Amino acid sequence: MSSKIPVRFLDAGLGTTLESPPHNAKFKADSSLWSSDFLITSPDTLSGVHRAFVEAGADVLLTATYQASLEGFAATEKAGTLQSDLNRQSKGSLAQDHSATYNKEEAGAVMRRAVALAKEACSSSQYAASKSVSKRVALSLGAYGATMQPSTEYSGDYEPEHMRSVEGLRHWHEVRLSIFRDDEPTWNDVDFVSFETLPVLQEVQAVRRVMAQHNTAEHSREWWISCVFPNDDLTLPDGSPVSAVVEAMLTDRGDQGQRPWGIGINCTDIKKLDKLLRQYEAAAQTILDTDSAQETSAKRAQWPWLVTYPDGAQGSVYNTETQQWEIDPEMKAKGPQRPWHEELAEIITKTAERGHWKGILVGGCCKTMPEDIRKLRSQMAAIESDAYYLESS
Repeated sequence: MSSKIPVRFLDAGLGTTLESPPHNAKFKADSSLWSSDFLITSPDTLSGVHRAFVEAGADVLLTATYQASLEGFAATEKAGTLQSDLNRQSKGSLAQDHSATYNKEEAGAVMRRAVALAKEACSSSQYAASKSVSKRVALSLGAYGATMQPSTEYSGDYEPEHMRSVEGLRHWHEVRLSIFRDDEPTWNDVDFVSFETLPVLQEVQAVRRVMAQHNTAEHSREWWISCVFPNDDLTLPDGSPVSAVVEAMLTDRGDQGQRPWGIGINCTDIKKLDKLLRQYEAAAQTILDTDSAQETSAKRAQWPWLVTYPDGAQGSVYNTETQQWEIDPEMKAKGPQRPWHEELAEIITKTAERGHWKGILVGGCCKTMPEDIRKLRSQMAAIESDAYYLESS
């Protein structure tokens, strides 16, 4: 195994990119669909944003399904222009459904469209063609709380009560995953499955059990779990410390479920990231580095990939009630922040130099856009480090 760690680049914040020029999207305050609404109203816009991220150097594209759920579509009025497409996709089985909102089959057809849009962007990009590299699609499956109205993935306040249990969350994620996995053409276009912004320990445990049952050898996909850390004490919204989070992600005892290909952190203030990653590493070492005499390369082979995509809010805080970004007065008083791409490149370089992870997938979350990924990739390419290499360059 090479002493250098491979680095791939993820895209960035889809929803906040849509909110920014030239799109200037205004999301509906009474809808839980967020960017998934564009699967109904303007799929061409989503395609354009996907292509912009690939052109900026992203190796992996997340689908526009983060907030998508059967419940969200069941509360959404149909767009008339979409009905004929839905009928064709279902071979006529929906033709007699005249309800005002989306039933399970209709919602599934819309959600699967997101995978096709991302796949098309990967193959049509001039960047991908010129570099002769394979761009990949990651099925984005946000936390249960991301589909609530208002969203609760930053608080972990889950309702109803049974959705605070491992079994309740396992069943909910199983139903949503099956929308994609049980459709062979769609699943063939999925390269990764991403369970993102998980705020409670039970949800980490739940998705591992889902993948143990459904990510079987004949249908296997690489997948990751990433959690969100909004608390100042670097704990999950439910109060769990990093050590407990990583143990839930990686422990291989009993019926813990399938161990993920990657683990990480997303939608978290970049100022916290270095400390969090060091805590992740310390916890993972306890679980994975059981033989102190093993060579570094042999130890690394047991580790997962690190997946990290912090936000670029730089002093802004998202209000889930108003669905608006608000300036944090304390951060504003500190003056201009260091450029996001510079800070993240330094953190990833130091992380790679510590030499633990099998590889690193890095990108951005809220308030980051294609230009930020372009700058990040350029910054990391310019750093002279023997610790990593850009896998697709």
